[in-house]
Amino acid sequence: MSVKIPTNDLPTSAFTCGPSQGHPVIRETPLYKTQFERSHRAKDISTDGLYKEATANLRALLDLPADYTVIFFMGGATPALDAAAWSLTKNSISGLSFGAFSKLWCKKIAACLEDTVKKDFKEPAEGEFFPAEKPDYRASLVVLTPNETSTGAQIPDEYLEEAWRSKGEDTLIAWDCTSCAGGRNLPKNKFDVMIFSMQKCFGVGGGSSVIILSPAAVKRIEEAKKYRRIPYSLDLSYAVEKAQEKVQTVNTPSTTNIWMFNEACKWMNDNGGLKAMDALCRAHCDYLLKWAAGTDWLRPLIQDPAHRSYTTLTLEVTDPKIDAADISKALKATGLPNLQDGIKKYSAVKQNSLRIACFPFVDINGVKQYEKLTRAVDEIVRQLRTEAK
Repeated sequence: MSVKIPTNDLPTSAFTCGPSQGHPVIRETPLYKTQFERSHRAKDISTDGLYKEATANLRALLDLPADYTVIFFMGGATPALDAAAWSLTKNSISGLSFGAFSKLWCKKIAACLEDTVKKDFKEPAEGEFFPAEKPDYRASLVVLTPNETSTGAQIPDEYLEEAWRSKGEDTLIAWDCTSCAGGRNLPKNKFDVMIFSMQKCFGVGGGSSVIILSPAAVKRIEEAKKYRRIPYSLDLSYAVEKAQEKVQTVNTPSTTNIWMFNEACKWMNDNGGLKAMDALCRAHCDYLLKWAAGTDWLRPLIQDPAHRSYTTLTLEVTDPKIDAADISKALKATGLPNLQDGIKKYSAVKQNSLRIACFPFVDINGVKQYEKLTRAVDEIVRQLRTEAK
């Protein structure tokens, strides 16, 4: 392949779906100012400092009830999902498995629970991207992924609201919001558990996550211990105690990541809050959809707009002569790190496709970065087609 594109007008943003583009304040701040050398037990860092401020800013951004507990958890979303499954499931777990990340929670993580736990997960039919069947809303834990990172499918607001209305008396509704927290204005507080890693809409480095628990979820932690022995690192009772009493973590977190997270939350709150971030993600996604509609080789993988994510968008390549991998290789050949990682097919998606992040910080000013990206891709495709003749 001999495709070459001019490098004088390429985007400076990264379009990867995580770790994703950081806000300029984050990217321009020297490391020593992120307080990474300080003790996570110091009051001016935790109880009276950075961790407390980050918690308050997140509460303001999501408009959380005062009695919900915010935990900064070790590792990304995967260990946090493990902790939720072990610490919050009683005798049954249900949910939707419609992509690589929801499948992780529903299949791989839940599969490690005892055989006595009833497991009921709904999957899409062959060729579909969203399950037709509803989960069992009377299970002790119902796990939902509002936005699937892999395919770019989403659970509509109305569906999430119905789940909250229909849940059983002893049911907890849990959301994995890794791909949408900070970028989608979800139904307000229609969850008992929210989990997300910081590395997507918030533009933070990998390895840090947030767990938000309702009072009912906190109560469940002690109840679940009657059903199983919970590994120490997955036992959320210690994390709840530290968070509620001292705004601390059980083990040493990445203070740098929490600093970046706090800066992201501050900027979001100062620039219109969650509604504005939602609008920014939609603007990014809408531009890409209009671009795709103007080509003869692209279309959205998720055809139903109600089920199409606007925080991560997957576009299917419909021309059999164009391989998405060749587009990715040409972008990588520019030598620009920001273009090497993100514009490519996700491994678990069968279709010939490109997945592009639409997170707020990819372009905080509008769509100029996306315009530069699409011009570059258009030129790559033009050359690929010329080569193929």
